[in-house]
Amino acid sequence: MSQQFFQNPHEMQDHLPRKFRFAPFVLLIALVSYAVIVIAMVTAPNSAKAMGSMPSLKTTIDTSNSIPWTAPVMPAKCTDVQIAAGDVASCVIAKYTDATKTGWGTPPFPIAADGTINAGWKSNGWAYSGSPALKEWEAALWKNANKVGTIKAGTLQAPPAALALFEGFLGEIQANGYRITDAIGYNYRCTSNTRKDCVGLTSASLSNHAWGLAIDINVGANPEVRYVPTPDSPTTACSVPMATNIPQWVVQTAEKWGLLWGGYGWSGGCVTSTTVKSYVIRDPMHFEFRGTVEEAVKIASVNGVSVKRYCSNVVEAGATVRKCTWQDRPQAGWRTSVPLQGPAGATSALVNITLTGASEAGYVTAESCDGNVTGDRSWSNGNIAVGATVANLAVVPLDALGRFCLYNSSSMHIVVDAQGFFMPSRLADSTATMFTPLSPTRVLDTRNAGGKVVALSENGVVVAHAPAGSVAMLSNITVTGTVGTGYLTADTCENLQPGEQTRSNINFGNDDTVANLAVVPMGLVGDQPGFCTLTNAALNQIIDVQGVFAPSPVGQWGYTPATPSRVVDTRKCTDNCAAVFKAGAMIKMTAPAGASAVLVNLTLTDAKAAGYATADKCSTLVPGPQAQSNANVTVGRSVANLAVVPVDADGTFCVYTSSAFRVLVDVQGTFSPSGDLRFIPVSSVRRFDSRGTAN
Repeated sequence: MSQQFFQNPHEMQDHLPRKFRFAPFVLLIALVSYAVIVIAMVTAPNSAKAMGSMPSLKTTIDTSNSIPWTAPVMPAKCTDVQIAAGDVASCVIAKYTDATKTGWGTPPFPIAADGTINAGWKSNGWAYSGSPALKEWEAALWKNANKVGTIKAGTLQAPPAALALFEGFLGEIQANGYRITDAIGYNYRCTSNTRKDCVGLTSASLSNHAWGLAIDINVGANPEVRYVPTPDSPTTACSVPMATNIPQWVVQTAEKWGLLWGGYGWSGGCVTSTTVKSYVIRDPMHFEFRGTVEEAVKIASVNGVSVKRYCSNVVEAGATVRKCTWQDRPQAGWRTSVPLQGPAGATSALVNITLTGASEAGYVTAESCDGNVTGDRSWSNGNIAVGATVANLAVVPLDALGRFCLYNSSSMHIVVDAQGFFMPSRLADSTATMFTPLSPTRVLDTRNAGGKVVALSENGVVVAHAPAGSVAMLSNITVTGTVGTGYLTADTCENLQPGEQTRSNINFGNDDTVANLAVVPMGLVGDQPGFCTLTNAALNQIIDVQGVFAPSPVGQWGYTPATPSRVVDTRKCTDNCAAVFKAGAMIKMTAPAGASAVLVNLTLTDAKAAGYATADKCSTLVPGPQAQSNANVTVGRSVANLAVVPVDADGTFCVYTSSAFRVLVDVQGTFSPSGDLRFIPVSSVRRFDSRGTAN
């Protein structure tokens, strides 16, 4: 029940020569209180947060002798090396630690500086659990999702990593024959050898129960007792037999799971029965964990339990911090730092952002890591629904460390593939490229040319009209009629390796239609200019080439980044809603001054029927169906796609909608003869993937 052991600053102050610490009626009150807990355990709800499956119960501990261990001999203390390795079965983690400094967080405290109880706290006389002031603290604790022997689901409450240790320990000892009648973990209070109500104390007196880092079992049979020498054992209190029903193998099992047993005694304890002590407080009901979060995760892993924990570098208030969650992916509101390892001097990058595993519908925004941006974003670079996997191209700003930040509005996995970098002309060499627009040309449509491509087979795409000297193609790639879920990767035929790929340009579902813009390095298809695609599922693909990147003089336009701004959102239109929310609508917008083409993110949503959007000069778009498209949408889905859109002489451009759906247009930058940034294309390389181990 108490928190202290070796090097404890809160040693027992009562030195009266009596064997039992509590008067009988006080002990009775304590037992009645715990009886209430037992009743709560029996009637606990069956729903709780899932921790994962119980481990396979394998042990080399001899469980045949169940005689109570009334005169225990403590094993050696675990070394730092043993603890870090997670193999602690032959030792005990007995170091005194401050839970606030080992990754378990800092709980609020009920007592004000003047000794009064703060607002929002309520006590039942020995604990503050359930107080309004503890709502956020307790929400971060998990409960056992399944029964653990006789312990009902939802009874145990602890931080996830500690809960894994307690569940493993309690499950194993019950499977080996030790019967548990009552158990309690989290219990917000101060230590039992101070004052449980914390009055007159500071947070330094909090029990490990307040963090959920301790558990008490079978309280009545294992009372916390203050022992002193007796006529039968006059030399030391350590030689007085302890009242307990716990056998040695139960304690050894606890130590395998990294738990310290209170039966060894607090305030230095009894290493053996001959250790000289004028008194010792033994607490055999009590088991606690004193390591760090990382150590708990490792010990659980060694014992066969995987605890999900995702960590990543996140930028908050301009500072990079290491942030962790008891989930396996970036959480809502995170600004994840994504290093891209670009060439020196690069100020922007072209990346493909893939989103998957969303807990709820959401979006991501690619932004500079500089500054202190908070709250919802006013533009986006990708939208995702639950159960979907989507990809979208984006030009992102790089800071002095060569990274950008990704804000996600809901919990989701994020994958980033770098496709190229932009840098000032003064830093670029003669191989750096500029953009040259081409009349949008459909260079491949397998629906009209031999049928679906074969899974995991390279498919050549000839771009016969590519100007000499082109090094990369701006291509809008659409897949349709997909057979199963999967991805498509575009690159030079030489760079695509046989079999599964390590990066992608498009992700799709079964019987899906999806489009994504890509900048694909140019090579040869036979003796013709072009590139190759490879997909892991059979499908039809449609490829529209919109321009090329080439060194000057073939390359004509440099890039100028712009502060992202939303120029159209037809969800918020007023007097012209009917004009734009229909099939065949033409939505006209004004580009930034001096732009020859705009780089925009198109988002389509709220579709009344499946359709597509085409962006181009207003003078080029004609009424009726278009020959090319930039994005495709279906009912119940939101999609986003990047587009480079030529601008008319009057500074305008348009978006055509083939069916009724809402359109959002975010301008990210412009191309023009005066644009200073030059583009360095690279074969797509994966730089971030939250689905792997912690980043």
